[in-house]
Formats: sequence, structure tokens, C-alpha cells
Amino acid sequence: MGEEVVTFVRIPISEIEQIIRAKHALPRAMIDVRLEPDSLILYFSDKERPNPSDVVSIASPLNTIPKKRRRRARRRRNRTKTRGWEIVERMTNKKGQACAIYKPFVEALARPLPPADQRTAVMKILRSNGNRPSEATTSYFLENTLEYLSNKNS
Repeated sequence: MGEEVVTFVRIPISEIEQIIRAKHALPRAMIDVRLEPDSLILYFSDKERPNPSDVVSIASPLNTIPKKRRRRARRRRNRTKTRGWEIVERMTNKKGQACAIYKPFVEALARPLPPADQRTAVMKILRSNGNRPSEATTSYFLENTLEYLSNKNS
């Protein structure tokens, strides 16, 4: 394993303050010092703080410097595309969900078909509109449409 040499430099804040004062015209009192991940911030004011022990306060030690927060990536919501489909009726299904019944499903399932062919027809309609239907999505549209058709015929 290779060895690493680390150089440690300690500079009193009062020396940094003197260097900054020599370069800039600043108010007479330094009231606070803060350390951020990429910079040292000195606060100057015309009014002095009442308690001199508060003059220098470092917000966080060097080894616990807070990291910048990364924004979460926006996630794409799983929504079924129904653009262009005419809504035949809006109803509440047997599970208590508000749902819309779409014309392509009603037309495909109106004639009697075996259950496997019904499921295939629903999946085909969903795919034709750019969806990648899961089993749950297929069941949702199939069951709601069949429930609508049975209520309509009753």
C-alpha cells in the first residue's frame, strides 16, 4: 500500500481578518464567521455584538461539512394513455372506484368472446395507443367494461 503525506495548515481567523481588512474598506466589527463546503464567510457590521464570545462561531466542523443536496429526478407517472378514445359513460365500479368506460373497449367486448380472447382484445387496444399494459391494467379495463355491458343489458 502506498503512503500518503497530508499537510495541515492552521491560520487564525484574526490573521485572515487583518488580510481582508488591508485589501478592503470594511465596517469596524467582525460579527460572525461561517464555514461552507467551498468558502469561508466573514460577516462585518458597524454595530458590535454585546457578547464578545459570539464574535467567532464556526457553523460546522470541517469533517461534518454538509454536502449539497441533489434534486430528485422527476419520475414518470404510470398513466394509461387514453387520448382519442371517446368516453361512453363514467361510473363507479363494484370496487367503489370512479372509472370511465371507453368506446373501443365497448365495441370490442360487445360481441360474445371467450375470456382469453376478451383479454387479448383489451391488450391490443391498449397497445395500439402506445401503452405497455400490465396485467392489472388489462384486468381493470376488461372488468369495468364487462360490468358496464352487464348493467346496460340488465
